Amino acid sequence: MTTDQMTLRACAYVRVSTKRQAEHETSLNEQDRGIARAAVERGYEIVETYVEAGKSGLTDRRPALQRMIADACAQPKRYDAVFVFNFSRFFRDEYESEGYRRKLEKAGVKLISATQDVGEGPHARLIRSIFTSLDAASSEINAEQVKIVMSANAEAGFHNGSAPPLGYRTYVAERRDKKDKKKLEINPAERRLVELIFRLYLEGDGKTEPLGINAIVSWLRERGYTHRNQHFHTGLIYAILTRETYAGRHYYGCRNSRTGEMRPREEWIEVKVPAILSEERFQAVQKRLKARNPRISAPRSHTSPVLLSGIGLCGCNGCTSTMMLMTGKGGRYRYYACSNRRKKGDLSCGGNNVPMDKVDEAVVSALETRLFQPERLTALLGEMLDASSVADAGRRKQVAVLRTEETEVTNSIRALFMMVESGATAPDDPFLKERLATLKLRLTSVAEEIVTLERQIGAKSSRITPEKVERFAAAMRAK
Repeated sequence: MTTDQMTLRACAYVRVSTKRQAEHETSLNEQDRGIARAAVERGYEIVETYVEAGKSGLTDRRPALQRMIADACAQPKRYDAVFVFNFSRFFRDEYESEGYRRKLEKAGVKLISATQDVGEGPHARLIRSIFTSLDAASSEINAEQVKIVMSANAEAGFHNGSAPPLGYRTYVAERRDKKDKKKLEINPAERRLVELIFRLYLEGDGKTEPLGINAIVSWLRERGYTHRNQHFHTGLIYAILTRETYAGRHYYGCRNSRTGEMRPREEWIEVKVPAILSEERFQAVQKRLKARNPRISAPRSHTSPVLLSGIGLCGCNGCTSTMMLMTGKGGRYRYYACSNRRKKGDLSCGGNNVPMDKVDEAVVSALETRLFQPERLTALLGEMLDASSVADAGRRKQVAVLRTEETEVTNSIRALFMMVESGATAPDDPFLKERLATLKLRLTSVAEEIVTLERQIGAKSSRITPEKVERFAAAMRAK
């Protein structure tokens, strides 16, 4: 057998946690070189490299990682091993690391660290668990230290490196320990665009009434305005109109960077910046936004006591004018009439006044007939049949996945106790206690989810049947 025939195929997975590290490429290149040397020493050939730039090792929401796992587990087998520079590049979480390593193992693919040789056999998993547990603890400590430093930086009035809001730019306010400390200042070129957006919302463009958010997006796009070379959209306009920075109050730490959830407002750190708008003008916009919020005040056509308000059309001789409400005999009689005929005296459509109660009754009757047909209700409720056989099958799959997770979490807890028994860590180690508490909490949560799913699988009495749909439709038509 020749040397070429004995060479095993492998892929490399390299990762850095921040975009800044990715832009410099230093760490990525170092990982590449270290993996290449280790692969040659172990008799492997690196045939593919997966690069993950600017992604945390605490989560599996990483495109390159998922692509690598899919390729490594595919059939026919593409790789004999996956090389990482060290286990922290693969995951900084012992539970996630072990779960994905097992996927590779089931596919006959080894996970090899170029710098952390754990060997083979039953002790390898224990040593690997120690490495990944230490990596997870190190990551949490680093994150806490970075948070403290950046919070102190914000409290001192400095900007923390993210892209400045539209209308602002950064400048070096001072230099400390060879580091530039930056603050926000108004960008004159972008300031006019911010003022324009607020003016369009409050006053219009001089030819129109105040514009809504959708209308502002269309107005800006039609005239070629962009947000730093990106097209405006409704979410962006809303974010600009509600950003307190323009009133001189910029905030840091509003959102949890790991979970994406908003923090309580009392935890936000206020940074004073030059204001683009007066407080009065900013508050006027907030007042109008609140008044137009459909969750608070529905559109007028929705709140009108007239059934066909804003939607009923004349229709006589092709007339498309809306119908308006007319009254007679001191309000005792109500009619629908063509607004074009009544307001402009246009008699071309030939439309007559129609009693409102007769029109409304005909419309409601037609809606009842169309909406409450059993066949239509069955179609509409198709996705809501949560006790159907399809839903039950999905729940059984979820239970199987959770059972597997329950086993893996239990094994992880057992591995921690093995670490204590072997003397690898002290029983009173705070990180051990925290990790153990996290795993126990997840184990309890998994058990509760399994109980809930199994209860739903067994709840056949809640199944929606054609007979129930028919009875519901008849009851609704009767009302």
